[in-house]
Amino acid sequence: MSKRIWLRVTLLEMDLSAVRNNFPGCEIITETDDAIGTAQLQRIDGVFTEEALPDSLVQQMPNLQWLHVTRGGVNTYLTPAVKARPIQVTGSKGIHGAVFSEFALACILALVKKLPECVEAQKQKKWQKLVPVEIEGMTLGIIGLGTAGSELARKAKALGMRIVATKRPAAPKPDYVDELGTPDFLPRLLAESDFAVLLLASVPSTFNIIGENELRIMKRSAYLINLTGGRAIEEALLVRALKEGWIAGAALDAFARQPLPENSELWNLPNVIITPRIAGITSQKWPALLPIFTENLRRFIAGEPLQNLVDKELGY
Repeated sequence: MSKRIWLRVTLLEMDLSAVRNNFPGCEIITETDDAIGTAQLQRIDGVFTEEALPDSLVQQMPNLQWLHVTRGGVNTYLTPAVKARPIQVTGSKGIHGAVFSEFALACILALVKKLPECVEAQKQKKWQKLVPVEIEGMTLGIIGLGTAGSELARKAKALGMRIVATKRPAAPKPDYVDELGTPDFLPRLLAESDFAVLLLASVPSTFNIIGENELRIMKRSAYLINLTGGRAIEEALLVRALKEGWIAGAALDAFARQPLPENSELWNLPNVIITPRIAGITSQKWPALLPIFTENLRRFIAGEPLQNLVDKELGY
């Protein structure tokens, strides 16, 4: 039976042609939200999307059986309309390890080598001698040893760092990690870390995982780097911790409010690096994303179990 698949993404023409050639029995739809008609929406079986589907669109797709998304973390796609129906949701887990790990290392090195201070001094045309430090021998705490966390651990270990990490559920400790524990290990991880990196799925079970007690456990010389858990810590609490010197500073790419409003105090804190949700972005995403989508499209057509299938209650 022919399947009607809406590609709600912008593919290169050669990639679009390849999808059509490889799945000649599928009707591939590429219209934008504004251009697609009600009659087309009513016939759609599957959607490949980069942005969350508004519930108003989902409600117009009575035949929708499968939603595939470009991200590994899918919580933002699990809208009430998607959760209320037996729509299979699949993600692109496992392809973002390199970009997230490199970004985390860039943040670590920028902080220890005083690059933000150098940039600020350059703006003022000020020849300011600073004292960079070495990361070799420092402790890196990774909160969430998934694909990205594992890649970061490998690279940081090669630079001579000590690696401690948490993972849910419990798992054997890899050679490149010095100590690995379940979420109960978090207080000790925070107390020992010079850098604590949040690489958690943004799901309800991780909301507010870092509270006042956790921040006060950290060394005053330590840095918090948040790349994925926008709701893992309350903004007002983090501002207070940074202003009062509970920790030395932070590098933030994930926020509860996105874009970060202009009135946020975080913008004006001298000990904070803010980036606009770019840690997981790469200019080479489609070579990694398309094989996951096309394999799942093959399985969807054949009625086989889909890969990276999401538990919609857990959010991952």
